[in-house]
Amino acid sequence: MAEMRNLSLGEIADLQNDVYKGVYLLGYYTEGDTPDPVIYYKSSTNAPDDGGSVVIPSAGGIKLEHRFKDEIDIRYFGVIGDGMTNETNPVKSYFEYVNLNNLFWVIPGRFKILINESFDIKTSGRCDGKFLLQKGNDDVTINIVRSHTGENVDISNWDINKAVRGSLDVGFVNDGIANLLFDSNEILIERIGAGPYYKKEFVRTNEGKLTTPLVCSYTDKTQLTVTKFHIEEPIIIDNLIIEVQGSLVNGSKYLLIKRDNVTLNNPKIINETNNTGSVAMEIDKCADVIINSPFIKGFTNAGNGYGIANYESIGVTINEGNVIDCRHGYTGRNSVDVTINRGVWEDGIDDHWTDRFTANHPIIKTDLGGAGFQFAGNDITLNSPIVNGAARIFFGIRMDTPSLGGIINIHNPVFNSSEIDDVYLFAYTTPGGKENPSELPNYTNKPTLPKSLNIINPVINTRAKEIYCFYLGVFSHSYTNLERLKITDPVVNVVDPSPTTAYISALFIKDSIYQEVYQTEIEITGRLMTNVANTLSAYITSRYKDEYNGRIDLVLNNSFGYKTVRFSGDNVKNVIMHGGEINNFDIDDPNSSFDTCNIQFKDVEFNGGAIYPGLSHALFQNCIFKGDYTVFPPANQVSLVNNLKYNISGLPANIVNNIVAPFQ
Repeated sequence: MAEMRNLSLGEIADLQNDVYKGVYLLGYYTEGDTPDPVIYYKSSTNAPDDGGSVVIPSAGGIKLEHRFKDEIDIRYFGVIGDGMTNETNPVKSYFEYVNLNNLFWVIPGRFKILINESFDIKTSGRCDGKFLLQKGNDDVTINIVRSHTGENVDISNWDINKAVRGSLDVGFVNDGIANLLFDSNEILIERIGAGPYYKKEFVRTNEGKLTTPLVCSYTDKTQLTVTKFHIEEPIIIDNLIIEVQGSLVNGSKYLLIKRDNVTLNNPKIINETNNTGSVAMEIDKCADVIINSPFIKGFTNAGNGYGIANYESIGVTINEGNVIDCRHGYTGRNSVDVTINRGVWEDGIDDHWTDRFTANHPIIKTDLGGAGFQFAGNDITLNSPIVNGAARIFFGIRMDTPSLGGIINIHNPVFNSSEIDDVYLFAYTTPGGKENPSELPNYTNKPTLPKSLNIINPVINTRAKEIYCFYLGVFSHSYTNLERLKITDPVVNVVDPSPTTAYISALFIKDSIYQEVYQTEIEITGRLMTNVANTLSAYITSRYKDEYNGRIDLVLNNSFGYKTVRFSGDNVKNVIMHGGEINNFDIDDPNSSFDTCNIQFKDVEFNGGAIYPGLSHALFQNCIFKGDYTVFPPANQVSLVNNLKYNISGLPANIVNNIVAPFQ
């Protein structure tokens, strides 16, 4: 290349006069250091000298150009990849040319390319080497971006009343397929300590209709901006490797994806320097991004140290991630349709607001006292998640943005936690309780609890002395209450349990002053397998006396392995125990009455213990009584129908001595 730049005036004249058709370049620095020789021809292009495709000899008078096709190796632009030479300028020239001509780019194996300025990627490529990001005058970010900027949409004729959650018709007209960014100044949810989050979302459209429903409701057109992005061709990038060098500390991300239809295969982002590192990979304002087998390490910056941050996107899938030594492995905000398949995520998944999030078989690594999952948003599904470490909480509703709605499914979770005295499979991130609601923030927005929460086949392995599957504390402000809770077949293994170690499947603190909308139904189903002696299926308590229609419906369905259930007449409306076994019925408030409750025990095995003597208006039907009873309600206060008894004591005399109905 140096010789071509130093062509003599005679050689330039011969090229101008077509004596020679071009210059045959055998290599960039030495013969054979590029994949193949190339020919540069006389050209009338307006493009500047970029050191690779267009070259202007030092003597002037001519431009020489080689038009690369389909695929281009970075060595043709003079990049040597020794890891010591600052190659920012040739790298930027190379990618400007690749982007402009839509070429497949190639970084050869063993190349270490040192840069100290950001650059853009807009096409597919393969990186068999690596990029070393070194401190310059500003952040150094590799940007995977669109070829076209968005265009504002005129929404003056839109019917804003149609722009509601779940809508597929917002009254706009558009030809073809496009994605829309809704960006509003309306508050989505207040965030305590950091200001509010606003309503924003990325939406797919086709021929003037949304193809995915809105997740926000918009009420003020003057506060809403809509930007349309034309769909671009999919790109695939293989083996992109980024290493942070020296003292580079970006304010935010090191790799930015801001383009639709991107697939990254085997990306690696590594920070092994002494600085803490902020966001390794950020996905922002785009649709349909697939990340396969990412490896990310070393991003622990306080406040924003994330392996992957996903903002205002739709349709992001991450497969087989290995994200370690990060403050949080993943975070999201204003994102929709996110799927995480398998992988290891350290320290936790911390999502500020996502609709329709699914995680299949993830492994979460946690530090002491943290939470494996922290969420705000709607419709979350976790299939076979595993949390390892010393977390206090498996799944926590974020207390700084306490809004978790829709249907929450947690199937087959495994919670392995050590060195914590109390653990919670599901709770607020500050569990709280009726004794200290004043310690919680006074929210301006109304907190929301799920419409339905299903915890199916949970496994908890711990050293804790207090173990809860579900724990609902209180708020210091009006909130939308949980409508339905279901817990099925828990397994609880405690290392060295003491006589005081206790497990409670559902502890529910009712608050008739602040809770709104729903009468909650709690269903505890199946067999508890545990080595803990003190076990409660449900413990329902209240801050205040509840009105009749605000009380809980409790269903215990074939629930075995629980010793106790605890509630009072002031906080339950219906209690139906069908099948299963029980020892003790504890009363939460001895001053409450069961006059307006419907309590039924059917096909239940009573194994002795204490059945609160003040229990009235209860039906015992087809039950089996055995063991010793310290207390039991008088026979004239309850209904006993078709029951069996075996060598029992402690029951009222007229029951013990009566071998006929209601006993057989």
